[in-house]
Amino acid sequence: MPAPFFIKGNKNRMEEKIQKLYESLNRISVEYLLCLNRNNVKDTGKLMPEIEEFARWFLQENIFGIEQDLYEGMSNNLLQILNDIVTAMEQNDRVLLNDAVTYGLLEYLKLFAVQGEDSNDNL
Repeated sequence: MPAPFFIKGNKNRMEEKIQKLYESLNRISVEYLLCLNRNNVKDTGKLMPEIEEFARWFLQENIFGIEQDLYEGMSNNLLQILNDIVTAMEQNDRVLLNDAVTYGLLEYLKLFAVQGEDSNDNL
């Protein structure tokens, strides 16, 4: 799948970081759902600096050229997802964490990540 219309040219450093974060979180999600690996709190915790960096980048300003109302709605939703992730980690709630990552954060990362034919987007 080609990069979104607002990302053109060579991959920059942030795009590479987003791609790596997407792949890491997607792997954790797949292992949680299919392999019954219940270490998602610990594994996701290791990625919190990268998650925070993505959130700061996304929230810094509307660099995507989308309607301001849409951007603000997406920003508020991202903040709620991040709140769910933090709450889940504090409470060691693997189910909430999986839901927040798989059905929340990964959807944002997917906007910027290049997905191969073998990606597990159906989770």
